[in-house]
Parts: sequence; structure tokens; C-alpha cells
Amino acid sequence: MKKYKAIFSVFFFLTTITSLAQWKAKNFIGFTSGLSSPVGDFSKADPGAFNNWNNSTGFAKTGFSVGVEGAYYFLPKIGLGGSIYYSEHGGFSKNDAAKLGDSYTDAFGVDQSTVSTTGSYRSLNVMVGPYFSFPLKKFTIDMRVMGGLLKSISTPVMTVELEDQTEATFKQLSSPASAFGWQVGAGFRYALTDKLGLTFRSDYFSSNGVSVENQNRANTAGRLVTRQPMAWVNSSVGISFSW
Repeated sequence: MKKYKAIFSVFFFLTTITSLAQWKAKNFIGFTSGLSSPVGDFSKADPGAFNNWNNSTGFAKTGFSVGVEGAYYFLPKIGLGGSIYYSEHGGFSKNDAAKLGDSYTDAFGVDQSTVSTTGSYRSLNVMVGPYFSFPLKKFTIDMRVMGGLLKSISTPVMTVELEDQTEATFKQLSSPASAFGWQVGAGFRYALTDKLGLTFRSDYFSSNGVSVENQNRANTAGRLVTRQPMAWVNSSVGISFSW
């Protein structure tokens, strides 16, 4: 019985490979949108403790992404693709501001600190890299690895006012900087017609982050962000046009 199971498994595997080999991935362009969920330090909302401040936590929130993607296949299942998308990940909440205020009160040894915030994380991301696609009838499974540019449109602004201090107010400014990022993902396309299809995919993005300037900081006490690492997972759906 085991012998027949083994023969059947080999036969099924060879049949599947043969079927996949008969299909060539189609060039496509698509439009996608979906949730963008921060992960790692970017998602953490903890300013740290005295003499152990978290200078890389981002306090980012689940937001969204919207973009354009596409690929050209120079081999039956290997192509070169690209993606341009806008992403947004919120800013500091009232609860975040209260946590940060308490941390600066502790760090500077004052009676009270007031933290006010504006703005949010917004970025434009331009990525290119290889696509590995495996078509089977109406389905095409895609895997991709890409690298490129993270262009920050804005990051949250934080203003801190310290009670009874000579230099009583300092700021963490919004960053317009750029940085390298990389992305890896997988998904599939389902053909509705010969040209039109639906796209479902998930991608993990990571960057060492953009530089952040601070204004009127007399010392390094408390949380001090000079570079903000960013990482998130995009879960998107969309439509694709193939040729």
C-alpha cells in the first residue's frame, strides 16, 4: 500500500510540474490598496525607562496603502517588476502624548511636562526587483523581492514644554528625508477574463529609517529620535490588466 501511495505522489508531483510548465506568466500592470500594519519597533508605543529610553520606537498605527505595480516577464516565469505606493501610519495619540510627557518629567527631573503633537507618518515608496510567477489556468502565484526608495512626506511633530526650565521648549520635527528600503512578498492573481484579473497579496517592508531633526535640545535626556526605523506589512487587493 505504501508503495502505491509513493507512486501516486510522484505521479501527482510530475503532473503538477508538467501542467505548470505549459503556462507562461503574462506581463501585467495593476492597482492595489489595503491595510498597512506597522511591526517591530515602528509599532511600539513605549518611550522606555530612566537611562534606558527607546529611541527607535515609532508609535505608528495601522493605516493604509494605495499604489500601482506591474511586471514584465523576460523568461516564462521570471520577470522584472516594480511598485509605487503611498502609505500612511498615523501619529501620536493623546495616550501616547501622556506617556511621553511622563517620561520627560522623569528624565529631566521636573514637576511637569506637557507634550503636544501634530502630523502623521506618510511616505511614498518606489520599489523594483525580480518576480517569480507560477501560472496554472486562471491562477498565477507571485513571489517577489524588491528594494528601493522610501521618501518620507512627513513624520509626527512633537513639542515638549518643561516646567521651570531655562530652555523649556524643544521639538521633534517632521522629516522629509529619504532612505533605502527592501520588501518581500507573495500573493496571487485570478483571471476574470483574458486581460482582467483580481490581485491578492501580502508584503513585508523594512527600512533602517529616515533621519529626524530635533530643535532646541540642550542635552540627550529622555527619548531622543534622530533616525526612525520603519517596518510594516501591507495586505492588499486590487485589479490587474495583463497582456
